[in-house]
Amino acid sequence: MIFFRDNAPPIEDYDKTLNELIDLGWIQKIYNIEMNKSIYDMTSLGYQYYFAICMKVGYTQMFDGPTLTEGQTTAYINEDIDLVEEGYIIDGIDSAKLTPIAAEYLYVLTDAHGKEVKVKKQKNNQQKNSSTASKIGVGMMKFMKGIQQASKVAQEYDKNSTVATRNAWVEDKKGACPNCNSINSPKSKFCIKCGNSLKGKDKGSSRKRERRKSRRKK
Repeated sequence: MIFFRDNAPPIEDYDKTLNELIDLGWIQKIYNIEMNKSIYDMTSLGYQYYFAICMKVGYTQMFDGPTLTEGQTTAYINEDIDLVEEGYIIDGIDSAKLTPIAAEYLYVLTDAHGKEVKVKKQKNNQQKNSSTASKIGVGMMKFMKGIQQASKVAQEYDKNSTVATRNAWVEDKKGACPNCNSINSPKSKFCIKCGNSLKGKDKGSSRKRERRKSRRKK
C-alpha cells in the first residue's frame, strides 16, 4: 500500500521540524558537485527510520519517499531503534498506528530530500545599515561645516570689532599717541608704549626743561 503526498499531515513549522531532523541525524546538508549547489540529503539513519516505520504500519512507500521492493518485508534496521519507545508508533490490537510526530517527520524528511539549501539573504539589512551610516556621516559633515562657518563669522566679527574700536580710539585725539599712534586711555597723560606726552609734548623734552629749571635755581 502506498501513502501518497496528498495525505500529508499539517505542518506547523516546516523549518523547525527540518532543523529537528538535522539534529536527530535523519537528514544532512551536502554539496552536490553536479548540481553546483548545496542540498538536503537523507542519511543512512534517516533511511532506516523511514523503512522501519513503513514496514511497521504496512506501507511500501510514504509521502513519495523511497519505495520498498515488492515483497520486501525486512530491511537493515539498527537494533537501538525502538519506534514505540521513541514515540513514532503506537501498537494497536489489530495493527500499528502512526503518531502525528512520526507523520510530520517522515513528510518533511521525504519532502526536503534533494531540495536546495536556501541561504537567508542579509543584503537588505546591510543596505539599511549602510544607508543609515551614510545619512549619519552626511549629517555630521553638515554639522561640522556649520560650526566652521560660525567660527569664521565669529572671527571676522572680532576682527572688525577690534579694528572699529581701534579706529574709534585713534580718532579721539586724547587717546591716540601723536608719536607712535598707540591706543591709550583718554585720561592718560603719557603714552603707555613710548612714554611720550599725549598732549603733543615730548616726554623727554619736558624732563630736559625741568632739569634746566632746577639748575637755574641752584
